[in-house]
Amino acid sequence: MPKNKIPNSIKFLILISIAAIVTFFILRKNKTKNDVATDEIAAEAAIMEDIDQSANIFKYNNILFSLPSPYQISLLLEQSGIPYNKDLLHTTSKASDYVENFSKAVNFGIYGSDLGYINIYHQTQDAASYFAVLKIISQEIGLYNAMDKPTIERIEKNIENRDSLLVIVSTTYRKIDNYLKVNDRENTGALILAGGWIESVYILTQQIKTSPNKELMTRISEQKRPLENLIKLLVPYSNESKDFYFLVDRLIDLAYTFDEIEDKYTYIPPITDAKNKLTIIKSKSELVMNKEQLASITDKVSVIRNYIIK
Repeated sequence: MPKNKIPNSIKFLILISIAAIVTFFILRKNKTKNDVATDEIAAEAAIMEDIDQSANIFKYNNILFSLPSPYQISLLLEQSGIPYNKDLLHTTSKASDYVENFSKAVNFGIYGSDLGYINIYHQTQDAASYFAVLKIISQEIGLYNAMDKPTIERIEKNIENRDSLLVIVSTTYRKIDNYLKVNDRENTGALILAGGWIESVYILTQQIKTSPNKELMTRISEQKRPLENLIKLLVPYSNESKDFYFLVDRLIDLAYTFDEIEDKYTYIPPITDAKNKLTIIKSKSELVMNKEQLASITDKVSVIRNYIIK
């Protein structure tokens, strides 16, 4: 089975990690509240533009697939009025326990997802500690090479210039993309993506326990297709280690539960615009998840997460 190109969602995790330290430095400067707000709005708009264009799409066997980014899921939580909850995040004190490439890569994805969550809620102090962990792990798995000395110097030189910093971040993101391709690190990239997806769904399923929300229910049920895509991405590497096999096996088991979710189709007569020769489809398709299915998904995601962060 042919191996895959590195998904843009993986590069997004690394991109948001680099952007985090940029944001951290800028927010530490002595600025007025209006200046800070303007910077944050500009940065968020730039990042969201990048997400909308490419962050969710990757190619597998010449077929395009989509995966949600941790940033989008975290943004949904924040926009739903759900307060920041640091207790849901993976503790940074465990980072030094990971010695195998599997645990380092998958937890890089988890910490990257946590950092996206932290940034959405503007928790600058927490962002600093999570970025520090991501920096260390990226060095250990060989991804930090893209953040070379000239790049760091450019960041320091342009620390007051948001536009320049975003260009630097984009350049670094392309360097990482090239590094992964040249060094045949597709398995590492797949694990980073898996960690980010698992952590994002874990946070969603935990938050809905205390903040029941129809939108969150819908977003969880919508993970049915992305999970299928993730499994297809990971299967070629499932025999590389016992940990890899366990991860794929548990994700397949989770997919069986998602398969139980009802795909409800409601027929609505189409509207025909004879003048413009158009037919507007009005029928709707909706995934309907019951409480038992949600409970099962919540438990299975927790088991997978607990295994990979142990």
